[in-house]
Amino acid sequence: MTDASAGVEEIGAEETRTTRPALDVLDRDQDRLLYEGDPRREPPIQPLSDGFDDVFLALSWFQAAGVRTLGHVERVIEPPDMMPMSGMLEHLLTVDDGRQSVYVRRRLVEELDDACDLAYRQFRERAGERVEDAEGETWSDVDPEEESNPLMRPAFRQLDQAQAAALKGLWRGFEDREALGRWVRSLSAPTNGEKPEGMLADIVGSPPLLEALLDQRETEAKVTRYRFAVAVVMPSFLTAARTLNGGERTDSSGATHGAFNS
Repeated sequence: MTDASAGVEEIGAEETRTTRPALDVLDRDQDRLLYEGDPRREPPIQPLSDGFDDVFLALSWFQAAGVRTLGHVERVIEPPDMMPMSGMLEHLLTVDDGRQSVYVRRRLVEELDDACDLAYRQFRERAGERVEDAEGETWSDVDPEEESNPLMRPAFRQLDQAQAAALKGLWRGFEDREALGRWVRSLSAPTNGEKPEGMLADIVGSPPLLEALLDQRETEAKVTRYRFAVAVVMPSFLTAARTLNGGERTDSSGATHGAFNS
């Protein structure tokens, strides 16, 4: 049965597709965040419902969720919630799979449904209906299972990859001050120009923080880098996800097209 006014076609009991495939891709991306995960992505996305194997994968999920909810994950999980001893982070890790942790994760999944819907509503203004393009492809030729670009937009994939790479670099630590300075300089793209003003000066002006960023060996230094990622880097990443306006869209073959027909 087809509802022409809504641009939605029911294909079966478990699959509903719109004639705007970019929305189908976004919906599928959000489902992976909450329930299924995505091993194709690097680092892989572990689903929130199952919990995370370590704090870095939890941080990676939070970053990926920012892109796939256009920053609205923050309505449910704020950066301070991801801090050690916050009362939430411990429940997100699979090291604690007790009844309370399972319940906390289930409630977060349920509460994030509204944040996902908000992102969907905001993005639908940019996701035009697709009937047939110049190559003769229709909306049904796009497979949300195969599409590798979040929101079917290369700009969002580039943002996602750049943010993930920046977090990996920070997690490892830096060889010297030049490497650190180049990393801070590289944050312009993954923050969409929203990195904190004076960030490098603030780091250099704090000897304990500078030492932790340059120490690649000590576990305590890694904890400091994690806290820095959550408190300083992630807010800028979330803002970038809210402000990015990707223009081109892709089909599942990876070809790019103008945004007016997807």
